[in-house]
Amino acid sequence: MFEYMFFDEELRQRFVTHARSRGVECTLPSDGMGLLAAAPEDMEEAVYDELDAYYDELMEEQAERVDMLDGEATHQAAGVRVTLSDGRPCMIKLEPALANRLLAAFTLEEMQELVNAIALSVENPEDGPVCKR
Repeated sequence: MFEYMFFDEELRQRFVTHARSRGVECTLPSDGMGLLAAAPEDMEEAVYDELDAYYDELMEEQAERVDMLDGEATHQAAGVRVTLSDGRPCMIKLEPALANRLLAAFTLEEMQELVNAIALSVENPEDGPVCKR
C-alpha cells in the first residue's frame, strides 16, 4: 500500500475523492501520527504519478493554511511515535509545517526511520567525530 499522510481531514477527503475519480479506492487506516489514506500498489504508473502530484498540491495547500494561521493557537498537530530503548513509547511532536516539509522530501517510512535514528542518538550520545577509522 502507498500511504499518504494528512493533518487536515478535509484535505484527506479531497484526496480520497480524487483517487476514487481515477478508479483508485483508498482505505483510511488508523495511525497515531496523523490522518492516513492508503492506496493499493497495483495501480497504473500514470495514475500513481497523478495522485502523487495531487498529494503534493494538497501538501502545499496545507503549508499555506499553517502559514496563514501563523502565531494563532490551532488544533493542528503532528508527531512521530518512537519506541525508546527501554521499551517505552514516546511521541515526538513536530510543527505541522515542518512535518509537511519532511513528507515532501521523505516517505512516511523514511521520516520514521530518521526520527528513530535521532531518538537513538539522543539516548546513546557519542561525543567525538562522526567519521572513525
